[in-house]
Amino acid sequence: MMTFTPSSVVVGVDVHKFSHTAVAMDPWGQEKGRLEFTNDRLAEYAEWLQSFGKKEDILVALEDVNCYGVHLVSALTTEGFAIRYVPAILTERERKQSTKRHKSDVVDATRVGKVMLTKYEQTLPAKESIAGEKELATAHALELMLTERRDLVKGQTILKNQLHALLHQHYGDHYGDEFRKPFHPSSVGQYVERLTAELTMTELSTEKSIMAATIIRRLTRLTLLTEQIKEITKKMTAVAKDSLDVLALSAHIHGCGMVTAATIMAEVATIKRFATEDKFAMYAGVAPTEHSSGSRNRLHTNPFGNRQLNRALHTIALGQIACKGDKQGKEYYAKKLKEGKTKLWALRCLKRQVANNVFRILKTSAAAKLASEAAR
Repeated sequence: MMTFTPSSVVVGVDVHKFSHTAVAMDPWGQEKGRLEFTNDRLAEYAEWLQSFGKKEDILVALEDVNCYGVHLVSALTTEGFAIRYVPAILTERERKQSTKRHKSDVVDATRVGKVMLTKYEQTLPAKESIAGEKELATAHALELMLTERRDLVKGQTILKNQLHALLHQHYGDHYGDEFRKPFHPSSVGQYVERLTAELTMTELSTEKSIMAATIIRRLTRLTLLTEQIKEITKKMTAVAKDSLDVLALSAHIHGCGMVTAATIMAEVATIKRFATEDKFAMYAGVAPTEHSSGSRNRLHTNPFGNRQLNRALHTIALGQIACKGDKQGKEYYAKKLKEGKTKLWALRCLKRQVANNVFRILKTSAAAKLASEAAR
């Protein structure tokens, strides 16, 4: 827990695509200044920050920004300012709990700063200010490719579902009997040849010809998507192999393949952002929230964690309890079922154990990297 001193200055920033609003305040939440600026005036913003005192006394608070704040974060990192990310859910709660619920850029920036002052332990240091240059570059490259790959896979699934329905209408119940996998490249090629030949038949009805043509177009798009997914996966694997963290996760955790390990590191960037297993689990959304009143104490699922990281841990947990899964994972899952927990809650417990294992492996990997750098 950070201790704010009388000389400390917290600067809350409301980030937008082209312009940003900053409000500086003292440790008691009293406003010391405000500034509206654009990405073209980031140098002016840095000078404005320095007017409040020493850099080590200034803390910039941002909502966990994605693409819109990239130029701002880059400039602040270059200038050496400390940056921390505030989960958007905390600022939304601050607004709902306020007697004044009006919304503006200045008010939002003020709320971000006040959340930092009152709920510092629930915020995280920005990965840009704590991770190494190589770690950041790898995480950013993986994030870009994973985002594109997820979109392509989603589009591929939609196309396959559409094609199942259309091929069933066109050929009947047994449209896929002669193929082990209806959408394997060789199967797609045969479908296209057959449908193309059908279009040359003069006796083919208008309805049948239109359906054949639309199936061909969808099969062509499916082929393109499949090729792009393979290309991105190949490139992503090449980038991931240069990351010791990705290699450590995929080598030591059952059910964690290269894509899943890359997903984890794209979201985490560096494990140095998390002081304990509990904080990492809370960030991943696998630490239950406690609801208690008197002698009654209940645990509820936390829906506010990083959903991509949560999904990666979920994939690992499912892999561990599969038929060819991990012995220890299966035993732990069975133990929780015997304790009376539901299958879903037992799986959540296993996800927490996976998160703890991920944290320990990444901590060990970070220590190994430090030792290697010190030996040079």
